[in-house]
Amino acid sequence: MTTFIAFVVVFGTIVFFHELGHFAVAKLAGIKVYEFSLGFGPAAAVWKPGETQYSIRAFPLGGFVKLAGMDEEPEGEDTIASDDPRSFSNKPLRWRMGTIAAGPAMNFLLAAILFAIYFMMVVVPPTIGMVEQNSPAHESGLMPGDEFVAMDGEPVDSIDQVIDRIDQRAGEEMVLTVRRAGEIIEVTATPAVVNGEGRLGIDIMEKPQLPFLQSVGAGIVQTGVITRELITAIQQMISGAIEPEVAGPIGIVQIVGETARMGVANLLLLAAILNVNLGLLNLLPIPILDGGWLVFLGIEGVRGRPLDPKYRGVAGMIGLALLFMLMIFATFQDIMRLDWFS
Repeated sequence: MTTFIAFVVVFGTIVFFHELGHFAVAKLAGIKVYEFSLGFGPAAAVWKPGETQYSIRAFPLGGFVKLAGMDEEPEGEDTIASDDPRSFSNKPLRWRMGTIAAGPAMNFLLAAILFAIYFMMVVVPPTIGMVEQNSPAHESGLMPGDEFVAMDGEPVDSIDQVIDRIDQRAGEEMVLTVRRAGEIIEVTATPAVVNGEGRLGIDIMEKPQLPFLQSVGAGIVQTGVITRELITAIQQMISGAIEPEVAGPIGIVQIVGETARMGVANLLLLAAILNVNLGLLNLLPIPILDGGWLVFLGIEGVRGRPLDPKYRGVAGMIGLALLFMLMIFATFQDIMRLDWFS
């Protein structure tokens, strides 16, 4: 149940922000929005305070915003004519491109926000600031900058915990697990007994969470770093430099569930990375994705007139087939990664 709730919250938030981007810019452009929906399948809840219908559907695996003049018009009295100025197809090119691009843009924005929240709430582990010469710590090989991870196999995450463990093991050998330059290292040390207390001969510091403005800056930078890394990975997979490694719904549910059990901070990181993934995926130049629409609109800008709907329809069928094959491949990899195949 925890896995399902975590998946619905994480994936639902990602989809909501993506569709909110399309919705907000469409409204700003004066485009009529028929429906804003989270999920697919039968409607579980529907309300219509104005011209737009809002719905939550049975299967929380996506969502959509239905715009007038973009796809087939729905039947009903609210349907507008093809020459209506509120139709997507009748808006200036810049507004149409902005409406399409706003979905992925919101995912990158949400990723930066989640990274910023993470940096504001996470405390850096107790870190060695200074090591006294000829002390037990010096003899064991501990160095300034080492971050305490565990002591005698038990995790530590505060200065008080480190001091208490050292006191408890005064005069006795103990195993210290530290992180040094990203690498986990284990050393043994015997705290000296000084005035009845244990001493390793170190000065410990604990860095607080980043302040708001620094967290925002760090969130933006981290979003850029993850984006570049994912683009590089996609290029390498396409070129064959590395093996294709993708996750489908089964894999994502499993990853979200495992991460949720590791705590809220780790779930925030995963949600941020998934937002970047979804943003990039939707920008791929595949028809029926946002990137495909941007390609069509870019061609229209160059030609001075839109593509024939017949060609767009053929391209859409090809794009749908490509996505279907990608989903089959991702699901196959998900199944092969399950424990009963190991």
